[in-house]
Formats: sequence, C-alpha cells, structure tokens
Amino acid sequence: MLLVEKVLALKASAIFADLPEQELIDIANAMEETDLAEGETLFEKGDSGDCLYIIKNGSVHIHDEGHRFATLQEGEIFGELSLLDAEPRSASATAASDCLLLRLSREPFIDALMQNSQVLKAILSTLSRRLREEDRKAVALNKQVQSS
Repeated sequence: MLLVEKVLALKASAIFADLPEQELIDIANAMEETDLAEGETLFEKGDSGDCLYIIKNGSVHIHDEGHRFATLQEGEIFGELSLLDAEPRSASATAASDCLLLRLSREPFIDALMQNSQVLKAILSTLSRRLREEDRKAVALNKQVQSS
C-alpha cells in the first residue's frame, strides 16, 4: 500500500482526522498492513494487545463468544483500549469479510498523543460513543426482559 493511501485512511478516521499532514505521514510510516480472510480471528478476548487497527477494506466482528458487540466497517478503528492500558483484550475480533487492516503500535500512537491533544479528544469521543451505544443496548435488553 502506498504511503498516501495510509495517510488518507488516517485522515478518514475520527481519531486522526484533524492532525497536521506531517504527523499523519509520521504515523502512516509506522503502520503495518494486515490481511485477514473471512472468518479468520485477529485476536481473542484475553489476549495481550499493544496496537489498534483501522479497517481499510472489509468488515470485522467484535464479539465475546456468542455475543456480537459490533460489526465495524471500512474506516472504523478498533483495539484502541489496548493502547491506553496494559489490560488484556476485552473482546475478540474476527473478519466478517476479507479485510485489509492497518495496524498501529503503541509507541507511535503515544507519540501522536503527546504532540497533538486532538488525538486524545478524538479517542475519548470514540470511546464515549461506544459506551453510550452499549448503554442503549443494555437498556433495550432490560426492557425486553421485563416485558416478557
């Protein structure tokens, strides 16, 4: 993949969209490509993690055994929690289709955080949005159970 394609993938993501071009180039240079076939597991809940992924092409299921939290599409980011703490992965990730992912390790991510507070604001916004969505799902499920 060309560097410019990696930069465009970063620019299209909510977390990195507002970074200056040189920072995007620096991060893109640190990213590695990962191909997954449909049904292939990228990581399991409980695995140690030190990177996040951006979906360049395809889609990925985020799940815990039989419960699917989300199916993420092109341009979406996942695995970011492992960059913020040293805890094991909180869910598994499996390719819902053939995928091309861009992998960003902890060190270049932390460098980006230190250089630009917009990255921190964007990752907090992403995490907050996901928590709100899970809260909405929990409330809806609770209402279903109570009405049964």
